[in-house]
Amino acid sequence: MAKPMQARNRLEIRQAIGYNLADIIVGTATGGGDTASLLDTYGLAKGGDDEYNGRQVQFNTLAAGSPPEKTFVSDFADTGSDATLAPVLSGAVAANDTYEMWKTFLVEDINDAINQAIMEVTARCLQMKETHNNHTAKKTYEYAWLTSFKALHSVEYVSSVGEEVIIHRCNAVWDELVDGDVTASLDTALEKEGTGCLKLVVAAGCGAGDILATEDISSKDLSECDELEMWIYSSVALSAGDLQVLLDDTAQCASAVESLNIPATTAATWTRHVISLANPHLDTAIISVGLKMVTDKGAFTLYADDIKAVKATSRVYRELNPEYWSIVKGSTNYLRFTENGFSVVSSPTQIRLTGYQLAALLSDDTTDSEIDPAYLIAAVTGNLLISHAKSRSLDINDRQKLSQFWLAKAEKMKIGLTTDILPDTRWI
Repeated sequence: MAKPMQARNRLEIRQAIGYNLADIIVGTATGGGDTASLLDTYGLAKGGDDEYNGRQVQFNTLAAGSPPEKTFVSDFADTGSDATLAPVLSGAVAANDTYEMWKTFLVEDINDAINQAIMEVTARCLQMKETHNNHTAKKTYEYAWLTSFKALHSVEYVSSVGEEVIIHRCNAVWDELVDGDVTASLDTALEKEGTGCLKLVVAAGCGAGDILATEDISSKDLSECDELEMWIYSSVALSAGDLQVLLDDTAQCASAVESLNIPATTAATWTRHVISLANPHLDTAIISVGLKMVTDKGAFTLYADDIKAVKATSRVYRELNPEYWSIVKGSTNYLRFTENGFSVVSSPTQIRLTGYQLAALLSDDTTDSEIDPAYLIAAVTGNLLISHAKSRSLDINDRQKLSQFWLAKAEKMKIGLTTDILPDTRWI
């Protein structure tokens, strides 16, 4: 695999490039100003009147605003080291707010150059990717699980679980507490497991914050578990947190000890969700389970099946023989199980996929780069120096020679960027 590296985010990479180009001031406001004024008696002390006029400023912390926020210096007064800002900021500048000021380049220019450098080494810098929240279904051979995978190395299935507690099989209707605008029944035609599934027909009169239905159960100790699994099918698309599953140590979920957000769910598609328990140490005597509508979804129909708690690290994975699966390529790529593979995973089984994906482009200042930051700093510095080799605005001597130094340094680093691809990997 690629060599170890120090983690740095886009802000840190960009500022390092700015130092190499002698084009940046990174400072901290030394006094309170207003929405149109930056005071820095230390970082801006070397400039005379108008010294910083026209430069772009990005505030990376802004106590009264919403950083990062960009503006420009319209005027600079040496007395008081006061930079007038236009357009004005969303909040007043306060002491200790941090900023960066660019002379020749814009922040957007540097961000784009960083992503360009990432794209140039995409082929050699594939990143390991693993997904494990995939579940097979009865009578289904093909699955659209390969989004963002560029290659697949192994397919594993859960052969056993060491710590598992069945909360409710949903083979019987929930009737302990049902909202007046909800009709609960047992559906025996659409179930995922067992002999049936819970069906809730929710009328438009049901509102945000209403508990749709609950069921009292025999006491369950979930304290050794850390995840909840359940099947969900909704006639309308659900955003994350629109619905919650409730667990309680009192009847009818009167004061839920767990209110777990159900993840986003595609309409009219059975989805097996794996949700982290929030307070497993409190879940020693769970006696009721429920479903709650947090966001009003109007009239819709909801199905739920096979709710259980598990300890994630107790799952035992076995690798599926590579002869038992293949990749079907098309506008949507599918993982397909052969007849022999299907015989192993035909009953609903959790699947773990391991492969490779492209390194992510940097879309914000806080996310760490997946590619060695030292390479990005060298490559971008060299590229920008050579593209401005004869520019009068960049205050660096021997720019062409210096660009060759940085680009040669970046080229040497490429060897260490290369990802070792494991044997038997299949490209998508």
